[in-house]
Amino acid sequence: MQKKRLKKELFSCSLYLLIPLILGAVASIWIKVSIRTIVAILYGIMLVFMFPSDVFFSCTLDYNIKSVNPSYKHEKPDYIGGTKQQLLHFTLVAFGLVVCLLLMLLD
Repeated sequence: MQKKRLKKELFSCSLYLLIPLILGAVASIWIKVSIRTIVAILYGIMLVFMFPSDVFFSCTLDYNIKSVNPSYKHEKPDYIGGTKQQLLHFTLVAFGLVVCLLLMLLD
């Protein structure tokens, strides 16, 4: 059972790396721009959307809710920033972006 979960996780991680590469290759043919530029943009967009929502906006949300309902008590989450799987995916996409930017810098 553990092997099946590991294969599923490896497949998921490989998709986080391969989909921007495939989309970048197709778009670079169509737009006539370097594949590295497009892949870096895709990784950057993915990275922005992978930020956990509770990291930056929890204080603002608490203030807005308390202004409407003063008796509201916010329950603190057990963890901040998501699960280990989400952190792994975020790290993988950030690593892909860094590698892509380094390759662009070296050329």
